Amino acid sequence: MSDKDKNIKIDDPVEFGTDFDEALERIAGTELEEVEDVEQASVPEETIENLIDQFENAGQETGGRDKVWLARDLQRLLGYNRWEDFDSVIKKAIVACANSGHDPVDHFQEVFRDTPKNPEGGRPGKNFELSRYACYLIAQNASSRKRQVAFAQTYFAIQTRRQELTDQNGVDFSVLSETEQRLYLRNQVVEENKKLARAASGAGVKEGMEYGVFQNKGYEGLYGGLGVKEIRHHKRLPKSAKILDRMGSTELAANLFRITQTEEKLRKEEVKGAHAAGLAHYEVGKRVRQAITELGGVVPENLPVAEDVKKVARARERQKKLIAQRTHLSKPERTGGSAKQIDLKNDLWKYALLVIVQQPNMEMSTADLIAELPKYITVPDEAVAENMSRKDSKFSQVVRNLKSHKTSKNNFIYLGYAEGVSGGFKATEKGLDFVKKHFSS
Repeated sequence: MSDKDKNIKIDDPVEFGTDFDEALERIAGTELEEVEDVEQASVPEETIENLIDQFENAGQETGGRDKVWLARDLQRLLGYNRWEDFDSVIKKAIVACANSGHDPVDHFQEVFRDTPKNPEGGRPGKNFELSRYACYLIAQNASSRKRQVAFAQTYFAIQTRRQELTDQNGVDFSVLSETEQRLYLRNQVVEENKKLARAASGAGVKEGMEYGVFQNKGYEGLYGGLGVKEIRHHKRLPKSAKILDRMGSTELAANLFRITQTEEKLRKEEVKGAHAAGLAHYEVGKRVRQAITELGGVVPENLPVAEDVKKVARARERQKKLIAQRTHLSKPERTGGSAKQIDLKNDLWKYALLVIVQQPNMEMSTADLIAELPKYITVPDEAVAENMSRKDSKFSQVVRNLKSHKTSKNNFIYLGYAEGVSGGFKATEKGLDFVKKHFSS
């Protein structure tokens, strides 16, 4: 074994990138209520609800979109008695923040107490205002031997990603169907596997059989020693089946976590040699399996087999075409000035309704609606500009107002053309009739 092989360590603190947290969120459970079901051997079940309340209540409202926490409060919640010890954890978290491409100033704001001395001990007055993301990084770099830390690592991972997805108008898993979750995660796995292949090549893994062995090592770590062939046999899949295409969203998420963390490990630690790369892949897979077990989840080989995701995607496209044919609607693309210029204040709801009725079950998330509307209408440049006070575009806010202003007499929800559902909108039959009359050629 080379010196490089000996230096591979899987027990080092993991700095999870913001692109990877949806995987952990799916493993742990996407609903906020499910956080209460997290099982940690060091955290008695009856204290979970109390811990949730303690962590959330410690956050202070800022008038913005999320809370801030004071480091001294977080120190107590994470079970650190000495400020000096906790301060060293904060320093590691600041480094991790910078390494992940974020400006630490945005997340760690040093402040001082009004009183000249901190009654809890330690250096007088020093403190930090922390964002939720900063709390997450601190929890990841703190001692997991402390029961509070073990809980906080899971809690802040889930909550930080949830807030991040909302802020970035990204994917809100709590409002996606199982089919939508599978399609999204399967596409993510494809893209991240490309990055992993490049990282493995950089480590010296050759194409062909050697790369196949490398990939198999990751599966063996995650699936308790089962490789691709053994997984197929265990799940009673045909020999030609691609196992990733037959995974449900939870299993895909676990594999996405394995892939992204291995890619990061190969690059950060500059792993060299096919054997060392395979060992790293195996150990990361094993750690993900351990995380699933500690969170009380089902190990991936025991998760149910899902319908072929390619068939699901084709069926979804057919359904969308049938809906479009049924409603006789055209879909102008925003090219060559074909997207229509409208009065956002008075007419946006009509085009929102046009988009919504073409979705499966005539239901759509707010984030998807915001992304889709510019294919139908021209969004003014001033509306695209970011609203700094909200860290959101003016156009996005106008679309969100379609729900928040639902009591207005000219609002399409008030008029009965649509309903507000969790995370988005659902058109009614009355709304479909309106679209047919207003937009049909």
